[in-house]
Amino acid sequence: MRRYYLHTRKGVFYAELVTPEGRRLTARSTKKTTEDEALLVVADWLKNGVPTGRERKPRPADLVMSLDGILKAIRKVDLSGDDALRIVSALKSRDLIDIAAVKTTGRGAVSLVRFLENFWDYDHSEYIKDRLSHGYRFSRRYAHECQKKIKSVLTQFFKDKKLNCVTTDDLKKLSNELAGRGLSTSSVNQTLLVVCTPLKWAFREKIIPANPTIGLTRFSITNKERGVLTEAEAAEVFSVEWEDKRAFVAALVSVTTGARAGECLALRRSDIGEKTLNIQHGYSVLDGLKTPKNGHKRDVPLLPEVRAALLDLLGDNPHLVDDPRKIDDPFIFYSLKEDRPVDPKIFLTGLHMAIDAVNAKRKAENPEAELIDWKKRGIVFHSWRHYFCSRMTDELEGEKIARVSGHLSEKVFRKYSDHVEAKNIKEVGNAAAKVFSNILQFRKGGLNKNPAHEAGSCHSLKAKEALPV
Repeated sequence: MRRYYLHTRKGVFYAELVTPEGRRLTARSTKKTTEDEALLVVADWLKNGVPTGRERKPRPADLVMSLDGILKAIRKVDLSGDDALRIVSALKSRDLIDIAAVKTTGRGAVSLVRFLENFWDYDHSEYIKDRLSHGYRFSRRYAHECQKKIKSVLTQFFKDKKLNCVTTDDLKKLSNELAGRGLSTSSVNQTLLVVCTPLKWAFREKIIPANPTIGLTRFSITNKERGVLTEAEAAEVFSVEWEDKRAFVAALVSVTTGARAGECLALRRSDIGEKTLNIQHGYSVLDGLKTPKNGHKRDVPLLPEVRAALLDLLGDNPHLVDDPRKIDDPFIFYSLKEDRPVDPKIFLTGLHMAIDAVNAKRKAENPEAELIDWKKRGIVFHSWRHYFCSRMTDELEGEKIARVSGHLSEKVFRKYSDHVEAKNIKEVGNAAAKVFSNILQFRKGGLNKNPAHEAGSCHSLKAKEALPV
């Protein structure tokens, strides 16, 4: 049986090697123009190997024949998508290639953006339903924030890319682009989670063949800390007239208990005890009433002045004017709608307006006086919580304060939550009364008995139209 055939193309001799089965391989150029020279080249191929690849490295003729047979089989044999993935997997297992091979059909062959939108759809997501069914907390607010990131960032970046075509390099480019926008490292990580969490889930569910998030480096968190008022500044802020009484009382609750804004919003009449405030819910516009951030209820010490302020505000609730028993358990921080509390923006706006009032007072007394720059210092409503913790640590151990404030990881909270005894609450309450005396001193006797309040110098609503919807 012949081992090769020679023929010419435009004066150059080509050789077709023949396999033991008699099949001719693809013709290869000998780069010679005479038959004798071409025969010598073919003889060298059969003896020393056929040059292959970019480097023209000689390989045994029988191996070349086998490879050529494999390639022809791949081109002609009826292969399924799974067969193709098996071939690629075999090549990757030998570290010969490093590519993402995907099917052109199936669950993974969908738009990544569409997949992300469905993944973070609170009412229809398989992932969210699974989390909730296993007892994990998952809020509508978080799902909504993820949808916002998809629209504002991810849609533009990924465009029409398929889910099963996303690579680690794509994610690295995304992270670097986000960092280049000047976003905080926390914001970058949060945006990456919106796409990385679904990709990890898709891999576990065998929707995509590989996990592209492996090898992706998270950014180190170096966020600017929220600003905190000094003791003197806090006293000044509470001494000026506030535009909205609800904002004032919310600040009073937060600064003396460490309560979060959502926990203040969730407070209802039944939560006000004689000496304690029961923080059993948080509140968000999308989720409504929910468990507090760490998923655990807690009692906090309620100072007499703060209790009086809460009851006084409850008495202002316009939904209870005609009939105090109209609502079974009304929200303390009421809004125009009886079934929901005030917009949380009122708390932040009220704080900033009070600081502006302090600045105006300082400037009137001394044009050269130093002003409180709440924008530059990052002073927000949550700053009251930081103020509470920082001031209380001057009097008590951090562990005792954390038990009351709920400022704990879930692991630590589970260790101590069952041991928050009445004496602990009393101890923290006594310390709070001492620490915050500069804030509370002008409120002795309660709101209704304070002449300054009756004169209008203390935080009364300007008009009912100030109530947000």
